Amino acid sequence: MTYYYGVYSLDHIKSLAKEVVKGLGGNNNVYLQMLGTAAAETMCGTYPDDNPEKLGVGLYQHDNIRIVDIQQEGEQRHFDIVKDLWDYDIKNIKLSDLAYDPLLSTICARLGYKRVPAACPSNLIDQAIYWKKYWNTEAGKGTVEHYLESYEVVFGEEIE
Repeated sequence: MTYYYGVYSLDHIKSLAKEVVKGLGGNNNVYLQMLGTAAAETMCGTYPDDNPEKLGVGLYQHDNIRIVDIQQEGEQRHFDIVKDLWDYDIKNIKLSDLAYDPLLSTICARLGYKRVPAACPSNLIDQAIYWKKYWNTEAGKGTVEHYLESYEVVFGEEIE
């Protein structure tokens, strides 16, 4: 299987999601939301993107609006954790930095979800709705069905 965005395997994505959720806080629901988002956005790194510096960028298909929101509205304590654990200065990253850095893309995905006031749901259907509402938004082309189908293609019935 061919992977893009600096990803080398599905286990790599799972490992990054576990590491970032552990470092920035969250439970298994958050971990599963992260994996579902990666599945919906890039089929966990197996769907290439021809626009590495604009529109959706990297493993989680970030856009500049999300990065600016994280930088301007995110909490400094989270930025400090990121700096201490992974040596990224979130206030100074650019969208293009996420194109081939799956760890940074995962960190920004977690920081983006931290901006959502509602907790990540515990079941797959509600996670798909959450993704559509808070990640893909009404302006995005993604659907709840797309999230569910992508999740099933990538992970089957269950994941670790």
